[in-house]
Amino acid sequence: MTTTIKNFVTSILVGLVTYAAISYIRNQTINIPASASDYTELVVIIIGLLVACFFISATSDTYIDIDGEERETGTVKWFNVNKGYGFITRDQGEDIFVHYRNIEGSGRRSINEGQRVSFVVIDGDKGLQADEVVAV
Repeated sequence: MTTTIKNFVTSILVGLVTYAAISYIRNQTINIPASASDYTELVVIIIGLLVACFFISATSDTYIDIDGEERETGTVKWFNVNKGYGFITRDQGEDIFVHYRNIEGSGRRSINEGQRVSFVVIDGDKGLQADEVVAV
């Protein structure tokens, strides 16, 4: 699922829960929106959450994945499919080596020049290299 869809779905779900919580605090009961002002309140909550989700995802270039590893993002500088390796330019500016074995997926694994990717930095045999590489 793309980040945009995740942000949208998350905003709607959290917005509904927030609306229900506010409704319960006000009336000691959970109400379904019945009036124009109720719907307006719900829409304002969801829009606020959408803006926050998009702002956070647009400004973060490093994040923690499920396993607790710090992930980075970058752009593929070049990748030679025949040789199976290339370089990614990290968002911090420096280039990092990538081998085809470190690209997530099945079948013939490769990445394209100019493609945005996310990855974990590991210490390889010849220095730092990208691991768990996925397109973003």
